[in-house]
Amino acid sequence: MPRALRRGATWAALGLAMSLGVACGVVTAGTAPSRPRSEASRPVSQPPSPRAAGRESGASPGATRPAGPPGPPALVQPSPDHPLTILVIGDSLGMDLGFGLRDVVGKRPDVRLVLKAVGSSGLVNRSYYDWPAELRQELAAFRPQVVVAMFGGNDAVSFIQDGRYVKFGGDLWKEAYGARVAAVMEEATQAGAHVVWVGMPIMSPAAVLSNTAMQELNAVYEAEAAAHPGVLYVSSWELFQDASGRYTRYIRDASGVLQDVRAPDGVHIATPAGNALLASAVVAALDRSEGIRLCPAKSPYWNWAQFDCPAAKPASIAPS
Repeated sequence: MPRALRRGATWAALGLAMSLGVACGVVTAGTAPSRPRSEASRPVSQPPSPRAAGRESGASPGATRPAGPPGPPALVQPSPDHPLTILVIGDSLGMDLGFGLRDVVGKRPDVRLVLKAVGSSGLVNRSYYDWPAELRQELAAFRPQVVVAMFGGNDAVSFIQDGRYVKFGGDLWKEAYGARVAAVMEEATQAGAHVVWVGMPIMSPAAVLSNTAMQELNAVYEAEAAAHPGVLYVSSWELFQDASGRYTRYIRDASGVLQDVRAPDGVHIATPAGNALLASAVVAALDRSEGIRLCPAKSPYWNWAQFDCPAAKPASIAPS
């Protein structure tokens, strides 16, 4: 039988943007750039090992708030007659992830993929894009069983809330931003969807976004996932590190071919190989948690065994 998403599970593995309503926007301090800038070549890395791609660890608890409702019902193995609807939300990095999911599982007859991430958006600037309001409509329209979320490229900033200045990284910011993350998680799970929340990846030293800021964001995502049944946190950090734990733009694929996995800006994910790498790790994490077997037997770039995906054996899945 399928297993319910484990509370606070962390899978340490495992977004060029396409217009899906709004394109990537103007560069501001602490936000993801709309266009890449030049960057020196980075060290070459090998694909993540199965241990790195599948490690599970506990998470620290989130901010103290009243306990929410129980999580959504367990997922069941999808079929062409009863496909799994996956709604992808987030910013331009979420768009990159959505493109990767389209390449990895988008052609499966048992998967219905809905790409709704919006460039330049986030959970801080609601005047630009009000994610809680938009998500409410999308949940009603598409009724997904899984919501995949990737935010953060535009959220490492201070903001004003209820007339108070909320400084990025402070205790008040952690509480206020954590509440916004929690609201998205709860909105989705109360609608009956499981949530896969993907953390921000390691950034290039030359990128406009700092790794210290990304770690602040990821700590909030991981903690809130731990506090919400039905939410799975997936870390993307190690996917884009070399053997020394440094950012790398290039990784050798399953055939030994050097692939460009990050955009020149050092923030976004390169298409198609990088998008597929990120998406593969997300699919494998969902498979490991739910046992619903979405991993294809073959991938154009990556060896599924490296993600420790239980559905990687050809005989165990439906053709894709």
